[in-house]
Amino acid sequence: MKVRIISLFAVALLVGCTDQSSTTPQPNDPPSTETEPEIEEPQEMGPDLHTYFMPNQSIARFEGMGNEYATYTLETQYLYDDYIGTLEDNSGTVVQRIYRVEENRIVKIFEEAEAYEADFPPFNELESMPELETYLSLPLEEGTTFGGWTIEQVDGTLETPFQTFTDVIMLSQEGEDQSVIEKYFVEGFGEVKRVFRMPGGEGEEFEVTSTLQSVD
Repeated sequence: MKVRIISLFAVALLVGCTDQSSTTPQPNDPPSTETEPEIEEPQEMGPDLHTYFMPNQSIARFEGMGNEYATYTLETQYLYDDYIGTLEDNSGTVVQRIYRVEENRIVKIFEEAEAYEADFPPFNELESMPELETYLSLPLEEGTTFGGWTIEQVDGTLETPFQTFTDVIMLSQEGEDQSVIEKYFVEGFGEVKRVFRMPGGEGEEFEVTSTLQSVD
């Protein structure tokens, strides 16, 4: 009986050692080839360029200074997912414009004056329209250039008759005649101010401004 107990104990000890050697890495075991799965860091999304227009079906009024046609109303209509149309009425004419919002920029694809009874084209016509110019482009950072425009500021403050805006983006474009055009954009409203400057004689400067006054 004592011999049998010793034998059973030896077998149990042998089995235990075998199990331990199969689960515990030994000094001479080759390194494991399994690697930890890589975790992709979420990519930072740029701003939604759709928000750089006035709200859908809104009518914005701009106060003008320096020219009788600097005062105007702007009607904004969201036509399709990536197409936005505007009607700008300055009491002298009505200008119809259509924009296409792309992933990294906004392009103007249509512009026509004397659009007193304008209808916006159907979707299939909009798709075939070539771009006229880039209206706004990413990245919205100081120094970005496109189509003769340069982003000069992205964190400005602007007082208007409507309200005081912060985080204002200001673009400028200089003409061959030394004239300068500035545009001011605010997320959620789009273009809120427009400035035209022209040097005059004897150090004088001619300036025309259109500034947001109200939004309905």
